[in-house]
Amino acid sequence: MKKKVFNTLSPFSNVLTTSIYQNLSGKKLIFPFYHSVAFEPLLHIESLYKTRTPKEFKSDLDYLSKHFNSIEPKKAFQIYKEKLQPKKPSFLLSFDDGLSGFYNNEAPILIEKGIPAVIFLNTAFIDNKDLFYRYKASLLISHLKDNPETIRLIKVFFADNGIVKNDVFEALLSIKYTNMDLLDKAARICDYSFKEFLEAKKPYLTTEQINELSKKGFLFGAHSIDHPKYSEISIDEQINQTQISIVTVKNTFNQPLSLFAFPFTDDGISSKLLDVFFDENNPIVDFSFGGAGLKNEKCNYHIQRIPMEGISASGKKIIKTEYLYYLAKSVFGKNTIVR
Repeated sequence: MKKKVFNTLSPFSNVLTTSIYQNLSGKKLIFPFYHSVAFEPLLHIESLYKTRTPKEFKSDLDYLSKHFNSIEPKKAFQIYKEKLQPKKPSFLLSFDDGLSGFYNNEAPILIEKGIPAVIFLNTAFIDNKDLFYRYKASLLISHLKDNPETIRLIKVFFADNGIVKNDVFEALLSIKYTNMDLLDKAARICDYSFKEFLEAKKPYLTTEQINELSKKGFLFGAHSIDHPKYSEISIDEQINQTQISIVTVKNTFNQPLSLFAFPFTDDGISSKLLDVFFDENNPIVDFSFGGAGLKNEKCNYHIQRIPMEGISASGKKIIKTEYLYYLAKSVFGKNTIVR
């Protein structure tokens, strides 16, 4: 749905200026988010989605800084909680998955420009102790392209496990959290080591790097333990993944707030889960975050963010198309998420 909207509506997004979109929509506080800026090809990501280049990222920041003020996280959250709008249009960046590229690449740029950000961590992956299962799939695709002689063996392995797709790459990308052990078994069959990749490339932030970034003013939140799609696990496991990861991040890195960004998406999440998150007597989350774009939420503590990756479009076009999409949906009263 989102992809279709970008393809069909974005040519019209430049009809109006950003300031007109801001005024017409009444949405002057936005929350763009990224995963990583690719200063070089990232084999663990390249088969999953298109990352921003350094040039694109800097261009995004130039556009945002021209039309919005950067805002401190606590101030942004307070404004959002009270269902207000900032005096001047403002933006708050966030980054998911806790990738080491943030320390090496994005953070220096943000520090130079004085732009704050929130980074969401998968606690099982801190210090490169393990690897997100979708990243494993991407790495295996890259490995098999370079070593096609093992493709037949992997095809047979997947077929024996009930996974029959048009090609082995599609099969790898079809693996879910609930059967992710198949990726480790496939790696052994084609003699690929995820451990060696983690040791050599260190794709995730380390404890030392997180503490250093925290001292420089960056805020950290949780992104679950090991990145399941919440709609595919039980509500008990959803609560467990959230609570353990939040406590780990907050206590380990002395963070002032309990922040949580849903891995993948918050689509399909029940209002019951948010009731648990923000229970009046025993809340486990201060603020949570989705990635559905520019949308209204009935919950004062759940914030939708704008994805800035995955498509070949400038940050300017992405933001303005989100505004256009929001206004178009508002005509039909469809710009508020209902759970």
